[in-house]
Amino acid sequence: MRLRRLLERVIWQENELYNLHKLGETFATFERPELAETFRLMAEEELRHRKTMEDLLSNKSLEKAGVGAYADVLSLEPMLADERAEPSSLRELVVEAIVRERHAYDMYTKLSEITGGSLSQIFRMMAGEELKHAYRLRLIYEGLE
Repeated sequence: MRLRRLLERVIWQENELYNLHKLGETFATFERPELAETFRLMAEEELRHRKTMEDLLSNKSLEKAGVGAYADVLSLEPMLADERAEPSSLRELVVEAIVRERHAYDMYTKLSEITGGSLSQIFRMMAGEELKHAYRLRLIYEGLE
């Protein structure tokens, strides 16, 4: 997989996570209002991740960092195989979001390992946020039972 296509797919996935969290906010507003703010905050962070990846794509930062040599390995990540989610309940949404957050965490962790300097730090920060999202979602899931 070419680096550009890989980055476009990561951007698509970040947008999907944003959409899931916004849908979670909507579900929560009607079913569990105390959770709406959590979903809103996670959506904002996913939007920031998408913007960061769009910036990296437009200024070719990852190409300059030599990540292209690893694109084939990264393209095997489950994150890149996820399809559009269509959850019909808050519970289904939370399960889907946990899986995707874990996939994003794995991808950003790998990117942090193959880049250096500030790029590595950016990816570590993004991986950490994805892990926090997965943890929050797990707590939400446990509270839904």
